[in-house]
Amino acid sequence: MIADHSSSLSPKADSLLESCWTPQALRAHPGERKIKTRLPVDDTPPEKTLPDVPGPNLAPEFACSIRSVKPDNGEKLVALTFDLCEKANEVTGYDGELIDTLRLEGVHATFYAGGKWMRSHPERTMQLMADPLFELGNHAWTHGNLRVLRGQDVEEQIQWTQAQYEILRAELLNRSCAASVSPNHLRAIPSSLATFRFPYGTCNAESLTQVARAGLYPIQWNIVTGDPAKAQTADLIVKEVLNRVRPGSIVVAHANGRGRHTAEALKTLIPALRKRGYRFVTVSELLRSGEVVTAESCYEQRPGDNRRYDRLFGRGTQ
Repeated sequence: MIADHSSSLSPKADSLLESCWTPQALRAHPGERKIKTRLPVDDTPPEKTLPDVPGPNLAPEFACSIRSVKPDNGEKLVALTFDLCEKANEVTGYDGELIDTLRLEGVHATFYAGGKWMRSHPERTMQLMADPLFELGNHAWTHGNLRVLRGQDVEEQIQWTQAQYEILRAELLNRSCAASVSPNHLRAIPSSLATFRFPYGTCNAESLTQVARAGLYPIQWNIVTGDPAKAQTADLIVKEVLNRVRPGSIVVAHANGRGRHTAEALKTLIPALRKRGYRFVTVSELLRSGEVVTAESCYEQRPGDNRRYDRLFGRGTQ
């Protein structure tokens, strides 16, 4: 079982969220899912390039791909995760309907946000950060392919994202709306990101080591919704998850406008999983629940099944 490096203080539901945003400001806005592509390349760094808070020292065995967890006593836990990807030459969207559904149903979830995505969507990032239902994870700065990138390029993808999170966390906590919120509640917002998701689901031994050295648990999945596929439907997403789910599963989907019918699928999937006895948890909660299931490499469903991405996307950042 992984040690708890997060705060032990749990805020009352939505206290900071309610203090800083109205219900209308939190809800989905028309046009937010739209993705702007073929933009001028933006490879500028964040205001600071290194985080102030160093990551914990992870044991060497965590330089691996964590695909799921075996919860103690077979407890029916499942982690829904949603990627918020953005390359250097695009600005992607925000699936407000999806987030609205999670909030309405009281579902814990984890969002893997790129650093540039956080900079492009500061208000939405801070809303997710402030919501006790959710947690954020590191999804690299500009969605770089960390199986192709090397050395300093990998470090920048990791550390710039850690730094951007700290920038927005500091901005949130310094807002006047946070002044009336209990200090205990504010401290419950993690000071840094604790987990990492490899863009394209690609890695190698070097990048796995660099992620672990940064104090981040490398998180993959054991259930692929396939929601970016043009032919994907809500029914097929629901069927895939229900056919493959088991205690400790991690589900990958998208909330940046590239998830097709994901929000629609959730409206069926959430009650169906609850009917089967499953409880929704964040990835960090899942990691603390039992024994991690790992692999030496990163892949979608079978070792080697994402090798084509190196040819298709190269460095992956644009």
